[in-house]
Amino acid sequence: MAGMYIAYADKLLNFTEQHAQEIAKQWAKTLMSNPKTTAYKKVREFKLVNQGESFYKNLKRLYFEQNVYDVATAYFSKFAEEQFYENIPLDEAIYALMLLRRQMWLFAEFQVLFTSALDQYQASDGINRTVLLTDYGIIAMVRKYSELKK
Repeated sequence: MAGMYIAYADKLLNFTEQHAQEIAKQWAKTLMSNPKTTAYKKVREFKLVNQGESFYKNLKRLYFEQNVYDVATAYFSKFAEEQFYENIPLDEAIYALMLLRRQMWLFAEFQVLFTSALDQYQASDGINRTVLLTDYGIIAMVRKYSELKK
């Protein structure tokens, strides 16, 4: 049974990696137009697309990492540093991370990647692990912002 969940996670992660730029472009447009992320309006779109694309292309590696907490912490500390030096407030940077993971799922749903209820149920394991990764990312971001402000 666990192998089946990994197969569905692989399906989502492979799909995300293959469509990283397209998903990242949608994420960037969402950030630049969302009233909760107004600071992103001053960031150049290509920078946001590059950040999003990097996340989507590295997600599979992060997902299957043995020491996921440490690797995610390092990855998202760098993400936080980039946001900090773009003068993005911490709350907006965290919301951007939430939108980053959400955009992936929305894109997969829009492309009808998971057609049956069983597909969606089994894919939720992949989403749950992605949420865990980004939760670690939020912790790393808060710590990094705190460190950079000192």
